Amino acid sequence: MIIDSDSESEGSVSVSVSEQKSKRTSLVGLIFSWSLNDIFNKNLFKDKVRKIPKTFTSLEHYLSSYTFPLIEETRADMCSALESFAHAPFIEVISMEDSMPIKLTYRIVVANSTPSTSNPEEAETYTPKDADMFVLSDVKPKHLSDLTRNQGAYVIASVLRAGENETLPPNHLIIKASRSVGVEKDGETNRLKKPLFAVFLINMTTFTRMWKSLDLESALQRNTKIIDMVFRYRPTDAGDRNKSSTSVVHRSFEDFAIAEPDLHNFGLDESQLNAALACISSRQNHGVSINLIWGPPGTGKTKTSSALLWTMLTMKCRTLACAPTNTAVVELASRLLRQFRESSGHKSCRVGDMVLFGNKDWMKIDDELSDVFLEHRVRRLLTCFAPLTGWRHCLVSMADLLENAVSQYQTYLVDKEDREEEDEEEETMTMTFKEYVVRTYNRHVRKLRECINILSDDLPTASTSLENFKHMDQVLKLLKIIRNLLYSGDTDEGKLRKIFECTTEVECPGIVSFTDLLCFMEGNQKSTLKLKVARSFCLRKLKLLSEYLNLPDIYDRRSIEDFVLQRANTVLCTACSSFRLQNMEMEDPLELLVVDDAGQLKECESLIPLQIEGIKHAIFIGDEYQLPALVKSKISDDADFGRSLFERLSSLRHEKQLLSVQYRMHPSISMFPNSNFYNSKILDGPNVLSKEYERTYLPDQMYGAYSFINIEHGKEGKDKYGRSLKNMIEVAVVVQILKKLFKASVTFGRKLSVGVISPYTAQVKAIQEKLGRTYKMYDGFSVKVRSVDGFQGGEEDVIIISTVRCNSSGSVGFLSNAQRTNVALTRAKHCLWILGNGPTLTKSESIWQKLVDDAKNRGCFFNAYESQDLADAVIKAFAELDELDNLLNMDSPHISRPRQLVYVDPDLSNLRISANLIVHIAQKNSNRNICM
Repeated sequence: MIIDSDSESEGSVSVSVSEQKSKRTSLVGLIFSWSLNDIFNKNLFKDKVRKIPKTFTSLEHYLSSYTFPLIEETRADMCSALESFAHAPFIEVISMEDSMPIKLTYRIVVANSTPSTSNPEEAETYTPKDADMFVLSDVKPKHLSDLTRNQGAYVIASVLRAGENETLPPNHLIIKASRSVGVEKDGETNRLKKPLFAVFLINMTTFTRMWKSLDLESALQRNTKIIDMVFRYRPTDAGDRNKSSTSVVHRSFEDFAIAEPDLHNFGLDESQLNAALACISSRQNHGVSINLIWGPPGTGKTKTSSALLWTMLTMKCRTLACAPTNTAVVELASRLLRQFRESSGHKSCRVGDMVLFGNKDWMKIDDELSDVFLEHRVRRLLTCFAPLTGWRHCLVSMADLLENAVSQYQTYLVDKEDREEEDEEEETMTMTFKEYVVRTYNRHVRKLRECINILSDDLPTASTSLENFKHMDQVLKLLKIIRNLLYSGDTDEGKLRKIFECTTEVECPGIVSFTDLLCFMEGNQKSTLKLKVARSFCLRKLKLLSEYLNLPDIYDRRSIEDFVLQRANTVLCTACSSFRLQNMEMEDPLELLVVDDAGQLKECESLIPLQIEGIKHAIFIGDEYQLPALVKSKISDDADFGRSLFERLSSLRHEKQLLSVQYRMHPSISMFPNSNFYNSKILDGPNVLSKEYERTYLPDQMYGAYSFINIEHGKEGKDKYGRSLKNMIEVAVVVQILKKLFKASVTFGRKLSVGVISPYTAQVKAIQEKLGRTYKMYDGFSVKVRSVDGFQGGEEDVIIISTVRCNSSGSVGFLSNAQRTNVALTRAKHCLWILGNGPTLTKSESIWQKLVDDAKNRGCFFNAYESQDLADAVIKAFAELDELDNLLNMDSPHISRPRQLVYVDPDLSNLRISANLIVHIAQKNSNRNICM
């Protein structure tokens, strides 16, 4: 059976495809039906999840292939969250009302989300958001057993509406619970008598949007043409479908006359230009099209996508630009806005034609992006759309002053006299006509100028005519001219009154255009004549705007958001956030979808933007040899749930436009990934081939452009949670290298950015803890320590990779993932230094075996003990771990150390290391004897 969307009773978790067609539950409802045992049962859906095929027989087959992998992935994410229950963020519930009309729906009030303790071990505080899933617990999270220690304690809830919503006060939530929540309340304060906590698990937004996009009945009502092309695509019999820079694109289309000049302004190379033009040519056909642009690391993928977006903006093609992450979307928006600024605005588009929307907390919007960020734009437009004080009121007020200043002044005099008669003590100076006009003008002009600036910047071009935008720009210039003339000493009281008493429009035979007017104002004519003419022209423009600027009467935030989204030429958001556009009515629908970092987007998530009505052409820009989407469930991962549409179409030999020149990596760095991942198809750009691109940051040979630094004494171990691995010996070596780099940077006054990458979060945290804030205050030296996933799309001058693994079996776990390895190896610009245990990686029979062999063959393999300071760092690390004895134990499975390290060797560096070891161990044994 399947649970009805309104039913919260427990039922079977079995869901058949035929039942999905007739009666489909919400995903949250399905989760509510699971017991704790269900969530922790890793095999719950093992028999239901099938390998997702590469080709499909029907739309039903296509959508249903992703259903159970999505359910299983949701279960795995819930399981992971519950396993971390003791460290989950939480907030206290202080009030709960069950008087909502929908069953099991409650209105709750939570405490302020401010830290209640200075204890760093305390879990972080929690601010609930829409679609959050949390556990309701009567104790602060300490252990998972707290949920089951008494019967009926396990209750989960989903946030339907959070307090930041306009309809709710802060800290108020509307939630739906998995079962009835029994609470006791104080009759006077309505607060709960016993403690109750909301403990965060996961946010369901992405899961539920993917779930809805997989609904067959809904999909049949949406954009079916391009979806048909997606699932019906079959392998082609053609040969190599990767078009490189040698491909010639047919350029006979009329739009190319517009496109090519704009694209050339970006300085695109031949492969980038051909890729962009191929996509533009596809738009010329009246059907639907899908284009793939293959962008290996450093080949200008984002540059090409932003060039495409800019060209589409100038061509008035309504475009939706998506990416898997907020970071990627923000980068895309920043580049597009930067291009707009550099072009000093474009005659056919305005900044209002671009809009970025999404979660402001995750996007971290800066001042510049505030110009295009939807929430900030709407906040500004709200002031202009206000009925009593908005743009129309400002226009009318200014026009009334310019036209009726004399009568307004008379009214002012009468009112003043009346007030003084009523209150004999109120005697104020009477303003002259000029003083009155200047003061009133300044008051009106400030508000009008602010309104016009907002409308001019924030309204999409499609919201009104270009003539109206021109009128607004001209009014701003006229307002400034009039203000300057009012302050002119040439305009006395009598002359000013005569100007404002004039009721007929001033005719100037020599003034035909607005440019003529500006020239007239720059001339030697009298100030009074200039003011008369400027007043007449400004009145005319204000009346034209009042008559023809027909903006809708909308006063609430949501309506203004829709108004902007329905008319903006280029909309930028994550693929998940584009769900909002699926049911939005648009007179001029979005036509083109551009997906950046497409290789990181699950195929079922890419259905969200593809199903938006009107989308006829899609461009996916990515690289299937870099990181795929994150999948937590091994069962779903094995079923290819994380596979992108880009990767699937590539595997079916869909034509791809290859960006074939890389501009990031020194050739010594690009050599291995190019030959092992890209069949040596990528060329090094002229910039990286130049002598100026070489950098020598440290004098030792092991710190060249590319090196593998062998650390045979590494010791891998698990973190305190037993989930991730770390290697404190490698941590010590990383810290020592960073010290050397910092010293060199300061000594030579050279700016330097360093990235430290490790596949294991425990290693990342260990390095971050060792560094603390050591280099935070130096502008010229930056250090970023992140996981491989955290560095996708990034680049630094120097990259240090800590591989962590060190064991006798050659086990490297998910380090063997070729995509993850490719990302790590392609982040460095000038120097890449890889730290690891050579024997372990060689035994792994993975890509790392090839890497170690390659480094040896190229003379880029070095032993850490060849550097005295690295050897000392290793010894010190073993001393801190109290394991110096193990360092000399030749039979230890962690050590494959040359014998000469222990005995006297002609090599003085090894002799010094041996001496250091003997001293350390002698001291250690001496201390033991004293204690005994």
